[in-house]
Amino acid sequence: MKKSIFYSVFIFVLLMAFSQSSAAQSFTLANGKLGPVQVGKAIGKLPPRVAGLYDKYSFKKEEHEDMDGAWTEEFYQFVKAGKTIFKVYLEEGKVSAISLLPGSSFIKTPDGFYVGYPAQKLYQQKKMQWEYYLSEPEAYATSGHYTYGVAATDAKTNSMDQLIGFKPNAKVSIITYR
Repeated sequence: MKKSIFYSVFIFVLLMAFSQSSAAQSFTLANGKLGPVQVGKAIGKLPPRVAGLYDKYSFKKEEHEDMDGAWTEEFYQFVKAGKTIFKVYLEEGKVSAISLLPGSSFIKTPDGFYVGYPAQKLYQQKKMQWEYYLSEPEAYATSGHYTYGVAATDAKTNSMDQLIGFKPNAKVSIITYR
């Protein structure tokens, strides 16, 4: 009897350990915080990697120019399994925004939205005012601190080019917290 109880407990412990180790880890971008990064704070010394969140990161500077003039964009890009999954933008040495990119579906907002979420479902659930311009690559809407983007090619419009929804297979392509 003692042996069967011991084996039952042993197997239960093994099963629990296996199920916890094989479960995909998820993260939440909430209150401007994702892992060691916080909007409004200096970036500080980041860990070289955070298990399940990113394998490495690097600092980048990009020069841009448009009709308003030239500017420099500074950001950190975070990579997991060889793919950039989120970027952290800086202004005056502090984090100004965190943008989730394709491949980051394990990072969710407190409402459960993520990059890859069905765009039409988001459109129906959030009832946000969407901005859509034919010349822009994305349609976007903001709710609180979160801005959601969907490829403009996935937008459904009426005869006046006003956004009225998204194609059935359209997905959220970017989420930015400011």
